[in-house]
Amino acid sequence: MAERLQKVLAASGLASRRDAEAWIRAGRVTVNGALAVLGQRVEATDRIAVDGRRLRLERAAPDNLVLIYHRTPGEALKVATAADADGVTPTTYDRLPKLRGRRWLPLAPLAPTDGGLEVFTTDGGLRAAASRAAARLGSAYAVRVSGEPTEALVAGLPAAALVAEPPFEIAKVTVAGGEGRNRWFEFELKRGHGRDLRNLLSAAGLEVSRILRTRFGPVTMDRAISRGRHRELEPAERDALYAAVELVMPAERARRLKAGSRSAAPTRPRRPGPRGRGRSAGPRPRP
Repeated sequence: MAERLQKVLAASGLASRRDAEAWIRAGRVTVNGALAVLGQRVEATDRIAVDGRRLRLERAAPDNLVLIYHRTPGEALKVATAADADGVTPTTYDRLPKLRGRRWLPLAPLAPTDGGLEVFTTDGGLRAAASRAAARLGSAYAVRVSGEPTEALVAGLPAAALVAEPPFEIAKVTVAGGEGRNRWFEFELKRGHGRDLRNLLSAAGLEVSRILRTRFGPVTMDRAISRGRHRELEPAERDALYAAVELVMPAERARRLKAGSRSAAPTRPRRPGPRGRGRSAGPRPRP
């Protein structure tokens, strides 16, 4: 797919968009041996050189990448400031694949104390749509608590969630096994997050030692992915996520936007013919 030359140069990390435009104006950039012009479109197979030196440019990452990542509880999503970067353990972003020309955007990021499924994308539209649809997408969590909660306490959790602050919905709660300090439950939530579940269980007198997200919308955690590892979603999995948030792929959105802009473009008024210029269509009144 052809892209503007200055955008390709900026995406390579070689220069800012403004600097790239200045280089092109100054005649420092050639494409296939000919001087480049501002706004010129280039393909991945074109030979681009700056000051006579050919550039080995990598293609920008696709705009519809989606991957799942197994986050360790307590792992920092990213370093807060440059000063904090010295002597800290790797963050989530350090373990994600490096991108050219794009960045990873989290969908409904977990609280720092929680772990399990994180979903990242290069599509800003998908991130916005997932945020709007989060209430109906739903999510699932595996929770480890200490002690032996009674059946009555567990049965009362859905009603307690509806009057919590903020309120949320527990669609289903299942006893997943274990005993003592290793008692596991599985929760399916709507309009809720791991921190809401932690606050609810703590208020009920239960000590929560681990919260792991296992599902976000139609995306389920892959048990084959160990902590700190990731994999890209298969096309069918990615398509299911886009369908769940009622969003089309970036390429289709761009096509529709382009088609809409053409249809919305103002049309030039038709000039009247020589006979009708400045006169009404009806017959002239007699004196």
